Amino acid sequence: MGKRQRKNTITAWLFILFPLALFFTFFFAPMGIAMVTSLNKWNLLSPMKFVGFSNYVAVFKADHFWNALRVSLLYVLGIVPTALGISIVMAILLNQKIIGLPFFRIMIYLPVTTSMAAAGLVFTYLFDVEYGLINYVLSVFGLPTSQWLNSSKSALSAIMIVGVWKDIGYNTIILLAGLQSIPGVYYEAAKIDGARKLQLIRHITLPLLSPVIFFVAVIQVIASLKVFTSIKVMTLGGPARSTEAIPFYLYNFAFRYNKMGYASTIALILFAIIFLFTMIQFKVGERKVHY
Repeated sequence: MGKRQRKNTITAWLFILFPLALFFTFFFAPMGIAMVTSLNKWNLLSPMKFVGFSNYVAVFKADHFWNALRVSLLYVLGIVPTALGISIVMAILLNQKIIGLPFFRIMIYLPVTTSMAAAGLVFTYLFDVEYGLINYVLSVFGLPTSQWLNSSKSALSAIMIVGVWKDIGYNTIILLAGLQSIPGVYYEAAKIDGARKLQLIRHITLPLLSPVIFFVAVIQVIASLKVFTSIKVMTLGGPARSTEAIPFYLYNFAFRYNKMGYASTIALILFAIIFLFTMIQFKVGERKVHY
């Protein structure tokens, strides 16, 4: 290795050293601590007591864990297709030449800049059974009102509505950037051949946008599996645990019951679930995504 090459190698290592240190500090170190803690019984005050895999056995035997997993999966199944579908439609509409386009782009992105805690408080009032604006609007149009956050049948749907409202802005901007990278010559050639608007979307837009759609879907699934703030602010996991997703279930054991070993076990299981979902998406993406 020559002197110049050695110098370049050292320079390259110096450039990546800081990011590697951050990655180790905020990922590998906490992961290692969680793994160790999951094998112990610990309440933050007394010394750790090694219990082996007892926490894992206890988690998988707990009915409330399986309920939390069911809630998380329902949330993912409800919010991901809805938010992604609306975002694709909004991105296509915002990619057109219309009057007031900058205004509409700002308005669609505005919810992203809002704190989820603040948004959760506002939506809590909007969903209020007696004085909420949503039930009032429904009654004005002669539609049936709902108990929303007070009912185990509708509380999770209300949480999903907030999630969709919050997420579509980010998704739309990413998809819009993808749309603007598609060369216009494809559309011009298709129009010459007599292709209609829907055919352009089906045969050109969606296939060429599929890598961006795939990216947004992966990010959306991960974010949905980590949903916490809206549940904490709006329902506290109720009523009757109908909105107690895995992150909030974890939070209760960590900071309400001080069972850090048990909570660390749940955290690692959640990581495994997210990793599994991501791998499945990448496997499906190999066949469906056009690069």
